[in-house]
Amino acid sequence: MTPEIPSALRLEPGELPTELPRTVGEIAPPLHPSESEPGPAEPTTLFLTVDVEDSYFDRPILMTGEGIGREFGVYGILDALEAHAMRGTFFVNVYERDRQPAGVVEGVVRDIAGRGHEVGLHCHPSGSLDFYRRPLFRLPKAAQVDVLRWGADLIAEWTGEPPTSFRGGGYAVNDDTFVALEEVGIAIDSSCFFPSPNNHNTQLTVNAVGERSGRVEVPVTTVLRANGNGGLEARKLDIDWLSVDQLGRALDALVAHRVPFATFMMHSFSFIEKRTRMPDDPPSPDARFVSKVDSDRYVEVFGPKPSMREAFAAFLNRVESERWLEVRTLRDALPDLSQASPSPDVTPVVAGPDLATSPPK
Repeated sequence: MTPEIPSALRLEPGELPTELPRTVGEIAPPLHPSESEPGPAEPTTLFLTVDVEDSYFDRPILMTGEGIGREFGVYGILDALEAHAMRGTFFVNVYERDRQPAGVVEGVVRDIAGRGHEVGLHCHPSGSLDFYRRPLFRLPKAAQVDVLRWGADLIAEWTGEPPTSFRGGGYAVNDDTFVALEEVGIAIDSSCFFPSPNNHNTQLTVNAVGERSGRVEVPVTTVLRANGNGGLEARKLDIDWLSVDQLGRALDALVAHRVPFATFMMHSFSFIEKRTRMPDDPPSPDARFVSKVDSDRYVEVFGPKPSMREAFAAFLNRVESERWLEVRTLRDALPDLSQASPSPDVTPVVAGPDLATSPPK
């Protein structure tokens, strides 16, 4: 008999599991409509965030869709958001500036800001930068300050204002990172994804907004997806990790539990068919582009993925139709985030018959 799948795991403020639950039976019961008012007192704020990067190629294939189609890179995401009058937070890896063709990364940053979206700082180590060849969590605090200030200064130069928000590449941060962010003056961090082994920081919550070292922490929303055998697997509120229906059901659970903030994410290459390979794996003859090996990995690109563009459009339609959701940028929401009261930590639970597959790399 298939166990009933509840809508969410709910933790009280200050309560934190040592690990996410593995079986449906460990999950708290859902909040039933009869136990709640007709709707939440305030809408749930949804942050639509995009990691903009191409850490593998020396041309912006995975950033702008070069060689594949403009509509399949970051500009296609901008177009989709603006078709719904929505604004997103785009975390741009400016540390690629000297590896990409001259002016490419600057142009992307200026275009995002010029179209009314937020530009946040994103970072991955770069072989072209002597001071940043290792992940942030492997650097001493002073070196982290240097890395973050370098990137923040570039964004300020290109947009006229410093970044308000930051997300570490691959969520690779530690406790020193938050102290470094304070010194650089970046108010919001969104690097915490509870199940990630790259989070070397002390984890304070799963999904609830918190504060550390004077910075506001807005986690990437973790979702538990049932595998049909009574088990649960951790996913992100991410178009690459969940179907449109699963994303919608997760949002329904967050709204029902009166969660004040939730964070969706995707990548500039979410509309591109790609595969990350180990160095010993031979490239596929069907690959259109094959990168060099970087950090013991290389990437094959096969072409556009129109189905993902369609899925994203369907997701935005669903968000637009939900009257208890409000899309904002992290920068615009900073005053409310800074004054947010401690709230229950809610992790949505959704069904998913296709859970045998591993999450994308």
